[in-house]
Amino acid sequence: MGSAEKQSESRLTFYLLLAMAAWGLSWTNAKVLGEYADPPVIMVWRFIFATLSFAPVVYLTKNTFKISLNNGFHILLGAFFITSYNYLFFKGTQVGLASVGGVLVTTLNPVFTTLISALLLGGYLYRKDIWGLIFGFLGGLIILKFWEIQFDSFFQSGNLYFLLASISWGALTNVTSKGKDAISFMTFTFWCYLFSILLSLGLAKNSDLTVIFSFDWIFWLNMITVSVLAMAFATTTYFKGAVILGPKKVSSFIFTVPVTAILFAMVFLGESLEWSTILGGALAGFAVYLINQ
Repeated sequence: MGSAEKQSESRLTFYLLLAMAAWGLSWTNAKVLGEYADPPVIMVWRFIFATLSFAPVVYLTKNTFKISLNNGFHILLGAFFITSYNYLFFKGTQVGLASVGGVLVTTLNPVFTTLISALLLGGYLYRKDIWGLIFGFLGGLIILKFWEIQFDSFFQSGNLYFLLASISWGALTNVTSKGKDAISFMTFTFWCYLFSILLSLGLAKNSDLTVIFSFDWIFWLNMITVSVLAMAFATTTYFKGAVILGPKKVSSFIFTVPVTAILFAMVFLGESLEWSTILGGALAGFAVYLINQ
């Protein structure tokens, strides 16, 4: 790998870490938004704002908006998985244990991504990858302080949503990576967001979408953050990472999300920093290092 390629990969790594921080913040955003409206309503507007903010990026980077019939099927598949993930994410946060979901989803995402890639799509799983997954999952459990959680809490309805969300995200990551030779990731992302609006409208057909215009600035701050920052920037950066680094390697960055999620909770919700957060975060960071070697 030449120096230019190394610099490019280092820059992408930096952006991926910023993207993971935005996702960490999104758990706080989602919890706040769930107090205002049901998931389908939030999803429709999230995809609308994300699409509007991402369209100029596609244009300014001189990517085409044109797609072929074959690409259309690929995009619809991606839109289905990203829509299902968003519904499960918002619904799980609304009705389940947010602390469990924030760690459970982000630690299982790389596990399902790697397993789908290795078992169903012919990818390779090296010994270091296995150890990385183990350390990442263990780090998430320590951040969660699993010894204080009752075992049956993982089988509550909210946590079932979180588990299914992880599977959806693993499938989405692999779909994105597989289409890298057929379509630009920028074009893929734009149309995924656009088609997801239509899919979300189907879920929200019995809801009043205009209700959001009666909400206060707290709602709008969280909505714009979760749409523009967490989706238009972070999800797109993640898609790019899946194309350049591959689904297994890019999914390892998700292990850092529980750390940022808790740090943002400390700032905005007044939670205290505990030794379990420090130790779990260190293990999650080590997992990223292992899988990226």
